[in-house]
Amino acid sequence: MYVDSHTHLLRLERPPGEAVRMAREAGVGAVVNIGTDVEDSRRGAELVTALPGVYSAAGIHPQNAGNYTAEDLEALAELLEEPGIVALGEVGLDYYREYWSKEVQQALFEDVISLANDTRIPLIIHNREAFDDTMGCLSRARVPVVLHCFEGGEREIREAGERGYYIGLAGNVTFRKSVTAGFLHLIDPGRLLIETDAPYLSPEPVRGTRNEPKNVVYTARFIAERLGMKPEELGRMTARNARDVFGLPLEV
Repeated sequence: MYVDSHTHLLRLERPPGEAVRMAREAGVGAVVNIGTDVEDSRRGAELVTALPGVYSAAGIHPQNAGNYTAEDLEALAELLEEPGIVALGEVGLDYYREYWSKEVQQALFEDVISLANDTRIPLIIHNREAFDDTMGCLSRARVPVVLHCFEGGEREIREAGERGYYIGLAGNVTFRKSVTAGFLHLIDPGRLLIETDAPYLSPEPVRGTRNEPKNVVYTARFIAERLGMKPEELGRMTARNARDVFGLPLEV
């Protein structure tokens, strides 16, 4: 069984229920839907109750950092109490597009880290071209951390490993220019997750199409081949990791 540990069901071209059904037919037994603002997170919580095998996270993406309020943080805290909400995310820093200044992004990041510490719920981290600042802020986190859509080489993998962070690999690890692909052997097998980040980052060989949860199997096959494993073995291993970090009721 595979688990898509990071997907955006509400942004797909097809209805969430259809996407989840197609994923299940491909061997994906569970998906974790991700929130990017309060309203998106609320709708994600509704998916949990409507669709078996769907779990969700509630968060505020750094692209929305300049718009958040104290009331938004209170709303997130309430959502984190909902059944099937398994993490706070995605949250973090994005210096590639820099929708908002570094200071504004870091202020939100500090607030949600404190919220995660208070509620004892895992953090799902968005980091793009901001690794050092991201890790600096996370030094105050006292909960499990998932580095979503991980991009980094030996230094970054070793630092994440030293902290015991989980590393989520999306379709971009299959791209020809991926730096991470050359260092997969350094990732702690007990901290490895696979994801799609659908509808973005479709893996080879379906790159160029809109991504979907079912496509996590292609990323699994790529990683398994690099690590000398069978895809099914890697699927079970990463499913166990997702179960452990998010507390999913899975038998794997």
